[in-house]
Amino acid sequence: MLTRPETESARFAEQAQAAGWRGSVMTAPLLEIVLLPLDVAALTGARTLVFTSQHAVSALILATDARDWVVWAVGPRTAQAARAAGFAVVHQSGGDASALLDDLTHSPPSAPVVHLRGRHAASDIAAALRAQGQDASAVVCYEQVAQPLSAQAMARLRQGGDVVLPVFSPRSGRLLADAIAAIAPLPTRLHLVAISTAAANVATISPLASCHVAARPDARSMCDALATMQQTLEPLGKPR
Repeated sequence: MLTRPETESARFAEQAQAAGWRGSVMTAPLLEIVLLPLDVAALTGARTLVFTSQHAVSALILATDARDWVVWAVGPRTAQAARAAGFAVVHQSGGDASALLDDLTHSPPSAPVVHLRGRHAASDIAAALRAQGQDASAVVCYEQVAQPLSAQAMARLRQGGDVVLPVFSPRSGRLLADAIAAIAPLPTRLHLVAISTAAANVATISPLASCHVAARPDARSMCDALATMQQTLEPLGKPR
């Protein structure tokens, strides 16, 4: 059961199935991405842009044709979006805010730095950089609007059997935990696959039949964790 925004859920479903996922897939977004008007004046004088989501790249594309900033991207998907948008200098970090901040700390970017971000963020990159003495600010350019769990998803959760719940951020984990708590108790065995320890810690779903945390904060590692989960649920010796 994928609770990411619609586009991201569809993309990950394809990745998971290509990696060997044999179960059914249900999409039940708990977040909708809404791009906000970006005031280009907020970027005046900036030399480096920090993107922690491809949605921020999309918001910038709508606001200006300028591409003369150095870019730091949180991971491969966001870096790919920045290059596709026409940025010539794109640095790619390790996939989450912690790795990105480590990179920005050890290789201080040209200042001023502007972090283009969503309204909800797991960490405040600009504030952390300012605490280190760097000239940094943040501009909110998209909103992650919470959505209720669909009737179809609630019906599946009440059906019983096994449901695997991939969680890709602390906020989506919290929303999922709240949605499940509202309809508990459930006869279904729930299995959490989290992209990070932080996401797993806030997805306080009880009871959980099992919990796996991806080795790295990226889609490939999430697919690997799903494969491990699948082997547990469907041992190799089980007839298919």
